[in-house]
Amino acid sequence: MLPDTNILSSELRDLFLKLDASHLSEEEAMELSFCCEESIAGLCHGLQFLGKTFVSFAENDTLQFSPESLCQIGHSIRTAASLLPALMELNRSAERQILTGELQA
Repeated sequence: MLPDTNILSSELRDLFLKLDASHLSEEEAMELSFCCEESIAGLCHGLQFLGKTFVSFAENDTLQFSPESLCQIGHSIRTAASLLPALMELNRSAERQILTGELQA
């Protein structure tokens, strides 16, 4: 049984809400918005596909992926992996602010 959690709320999400994007140009803001939308769509599609595939495999006692399934899974993993560098850079930025004392009280 899954733990009772609100999947629409997380510590990371709450911190993201506090990020200020006012210093971005209109073009940068549009690019950020587009990248976020594409990542969200890719992750949702990929996770839905993986879930359906695994349930179908379990119900049909299937142990092999088709080339099409492997391609879709590969795209899903690439979408998730594309977010890691952004999160790593966000982490570095937060650490720099902590080390230089540039945090708001």
